[in-house]
Amino acid sequence: MRCDLSQWATISPGRLSVRRVIAWDFVKTSSDRVHLMTDWDETQQQQETIIHLTDHLSHTITLTLTPLSPWHIMIKIVASPPTEFIRIMWKTKADESWQGFGEHTHTIRPPARFDSWVEEGPVGLGPLSWLFRHTPWFPFPKGPYASYASLPIWLSSAGYSAWFTSFQRIRWTLQERRRWATIWNSETTLHIVQGNTPKEVFTRQFSVLGPPITPATWTWAPWNDSIRGQDLARNLARYLRHHRIPSGAIWIEDWMGSGQDERRFWMRPLTHKVDTDLYPDLPGLSQTLHAQGFRLLGYFCPEITEGTDWYHEARRDNMLVKDRDGRPTLIKILGINHAQLDLTHPLAFSWIHDHLLYPALNLGFDGWMADFGEYLPLNAKLADGTSGSESHNRYPLLWQTIHRRFWRQYRSDDHYVFFVRSGWLGTHRLAPVLWGGDSDTDFEEGDGLPTVIPEVLSAQVAGFFYWATDISGYMTFGLTRPSTKSLFIRWTQAAALLPVMRTHHGTAAPRNWRFDRDRETLEIYARYARLHTALYPYFHHLRRVGEQAHWPLVRPLYLEFPNDPLSWQLDRQFMLGDGLLVAPVLTRQSYRHPIYLPQGTWRSWWTHQIIEGPRWITEIVPLDQLPLFIRHPFFLPLLEGIPVRREKDGITCMEGVVDSFDPIDEGPGTSLTQALDYLTLYLSVSDKPWQQLLWLIDGGTLDVAFYPKTNTKNDGPMLPPPIFSQHFPQEASYGTSVSLNPGEQAEVAMGPGIVILQASTHSRKRQYVLRWW
Repeated sequence: MRCDLSQWATISPGRLSVRRVIAWDFVKTSSDRVHLMTDWDETQQQQETIIHLTDHLSHTITLTLTPLSPWHIMIKIVASPPTEFIRIMWKTKADESWQGFGEHTHTIRPPARFDSWVEEGPVGLGPLSWLFRHTPWFPFPKGPYASYASLPIWLSSAGYSAWFTSFQRIRWTLQERRRWATIWNSETTLHIVQGNTPKEVFTRQFSVLGPPITPATWTWAPWNDSIRGQDLARNLARYLRHHRIPSGAIWIEDWMGSGQDERRFWMRPLTHKVDTDLYPDLPGLSQTLHAQGFRLLGYFCPEITEGTDWYHEARRDNMLVKDRDGRPTLIKILGINHAQLDLTHPLAFSWIHDHLLYPALNLGFDGWMADFGEYLPLNAKLADGTSGSESHNRYPLLWQTIHRRFWRQYRSDDHYVFFVRSGWLGTHRLAPVLWGGDSDTDFEEGDGLPTVIPEVLSAQVAGFFYWATDISGYMTFGLTRPSTKSLFIRWTQAAALLPVMRTHHGTAAPRNWRFDRDRETLEIYARYARLHTALYPYFHHLRRVGEQAHWPLVRPLYLEFPNDPLSWQLDRQFMLGDGLLVAPVLTRQSYRHPIYLPQGTWRSWWTHQIIEGPRWITEIVPLDQLPLFIRHPFFLPLLEGIPVRREKDGITCMEGVVDSFDPIDEGPGTSLTQALDYLTLYLSVSDKPWQQLLWLIDGGTLDVAFYPKTNTKNDGPMLPPPIFSQHFPQEASYGTSVSLNPGEQAEVAMGPGIVILQASTHSRKRQYVLRWW
């Protein structure tokens, strides 16, 4: 990192102006006076280096550099007078890439101007997006970088990551060789962590920031949404189990009430009380779902609709955010006035606990969407004496801390989930899941499906390892049209390879495409829901690696291929761990889909084709296929369910589906507890030996080593595929099985070579099914 101290400055801000456009604030200052630093001196005090910058008048910047380890330095930066802003400038090489800055729908590349500031994300313009794509206000209304979680943390291809700890707004200007940050405060702290590779930077960065918390086991099965009453929720649960479509949770967003006509669905008013017309017996619904292997999820937000019971009580109890005149600040959401809870009030947790969360727990909820967090008005005056401007970026952390504290109090086993859309530095330690917010229901570049992969990749730098998206989007407003069949399927395919897979009805629920709309969609959705659950042993292995090494599960290509310049530029495909390359179709057309295969050998999941990288390929991708490649050589652990007799010939083979990761006491379906007696290893073998260590789901490890044979023409015994087999790697026709007790070793002869399996003493007795190409 190279800073140009001659371009550092204090800024005397001029008049502040705030213009509100729907849900976005346009904030600027005018007639600012910039005071460039013209001289500096350096002193040493014990382990600290102090650099004093001055403009030879009354404006100074003092930097206190404290080395906290050989690879971590903390820099406290203080400007004087205390009313000043701080401007920092870096000199960079033209090809230096900065990644991250929180979660963004569009990868930030120079030239770029944006703020670290939590707010509503951008909105596309439907079919007119192409016409306005080069205007500064596209996507609407602030361009591409508005974000629910725009954070001052980035990772550089030069071998470091850095972050500011300020809650204040930071305004960035990035050019190829010069990059500026203006901190809207007179004090901040900058941390810099160095590493030889991006993976080493991640390891060190999250040893400082703390690792992300891990969601409960049941959250790794798909979640399905249900609205408009408990009878429909029960019907959905039965339908999923009947069709053997894996699902671990039913999410009822509208438990406090909703409306619907032939075009739209709306969830107002936000009463935070159960609507007994739609849901007359939520505890009974919860009990039924639990018996079928589902968890029940709901919805909360820090806003309360004006005029409702809890609004009046919160106002009497002095629990609402106020303006400078002491009146509740009202914000409009979909044209309706809402007040906001003051989370800085000393009794905020107990009030929210007693009035909102604990009653919901007694109704049978296992978690919920903890929505919003980015709407705190700038002119607010909070109970702790801070202003809305000072606490705006802090508010999401206050909201998430309440939910984390609540659930830890009642579910110390971590068998809960809450998922959020807004965030700041530290959200990754509080919220089990971050989702990408309100995407548009289309293929457009503004805020549709193409923005999902840039979102999840940028989010990894901030520690949002457990990330989700609304399948087929949420917003159908203005020029945006309802979701279509192809959009739903392509979105499903992308979501299936993320840690959390979840559906959403969207604002145009009556017109949006759903998984059960026609037979083809049903079959394709079922295939990818089964693929998602089959991948759980691999997800679990990556989670354990992440807990130790602090590496994400979803990895930008630069984490695995840092020396490939293209890997720092690509944001439409990703690695799942170190073994799978995922290149989803994100556009309407799929007859010329470009895919970049980095250095190495890659095997197609669907066709058995082997391709050498690095190279670009162009594929015609059928609607039912997700471009997916296995690194070669590699072995992939997958769940294939339990052995059953095949009806047509009586042969025993694996069933191929796990319906839930919770016990299933009533109705059809296979649970994770049953499936854990078996584990299938898909081996992509080669003419060279290799060895890998696998973290097992229920404890312990499995060491797998392969040693090739020479001059062999025998590929080995044939093994029938699972009954549900369309979602598994195709053409892995050869196989066998072996039973291993804890601590045992087995040598398995294959046609291409020998595999040695070594189970650790902390594992369980298990039947290992080996399949290979």
